[in-house]
Amino acid sequence: MMAENYKNTTLVIAGHGSSKSPNQAKPAREHAAYIQKLNIFADVRTTFWKEDIFLKDALNGITTDEIVIVPNLACSGQINQMVIPREMGLEGALTIKGNQRIHLCKPVGEYEGLPLLISTRLQEVMNAQNLTTMDTTVFLVAHGNTNPERPASHDTTLMMATKVYQHHPIHAILPAFLEEKPFLQGWEKRCSTPNVIVLPFMIAQGMHGARDIARLVGVTPSKIQSDQMQETGTPAGPFEIQGRKIWLMRAMGSHSKMADIIIEIAKKQVST
Repeated sequence: MMAENYKNTTLVIAGHGSSKSPNQAKPAREHAAYIQKLNIFADVRTTFWKEDIFLKDALNGITTDEIVIVPNLACSGQINQMVIPREMGLEGALTIKGNQRIHLCKPVGEYEGLPLLISTRLQEVMNAQNLTTMDTTVFLVAHGNTNPERPASHDTTLMMATKVYQHHPIHAILPAFLEEKPFLQGWEKRCSTPNVIVLPFMIAQGMHGARDIARLVGVTPSKIQSDQMQETGTPAGPFEIQGRKIWLMRAMGSHSKMADIIIEIAKKQVST
């Protein structure tokens, strides 16, 4: 499909959202605003499971022949496989409704180019802090799931850690989870390097990214540090615990390049 044909396509960025954490939906809205300015698609919208505009209402008023839904999620878990199709009335990867073709993509967290983006960002942080590869451990932190029948977050995070290591070999890149083993809490028992970077493999910097991770690691960023991390991506730290220096990074989903990934996913899906 030629690029100009996307002008008959509406892009819908779908996310989790939160009724309690306003930062949860912020990355999706920022990515949508950036993409809208590029004038690639007829329209760019955001929709969420837990806040307005809700998934069930997201397709109302869209008149373009093509609609492409890109889940702004880390993995193909319950939300991508069950909630979005149910709430939006979809039948799978392609739904035909009248003259409209509605495409449901895989989530951004499974995009093939994401490991390179993560490794590049890690390299930037390590260079800025003068950290050597053999003296640094990275914890790639995801939610996980207490239900063993829903392994998507666990499996995607393990695969991502492996692929990031292939791009940027350091002492270790270790998966860690908030809700299942290996837990983030107790991280100090899993590494021996003097430098530690904690990177949330999460699409939004909501309550988990902003508060829970710091608490489980055992550090307390100042308001200035938290604001800088949220707004500019500047890692918080270094903090010192048991002779180790620790840096907290912003959730990867807030990276500006994620908008380009969303565009690429949408274009590829509509063109197939």
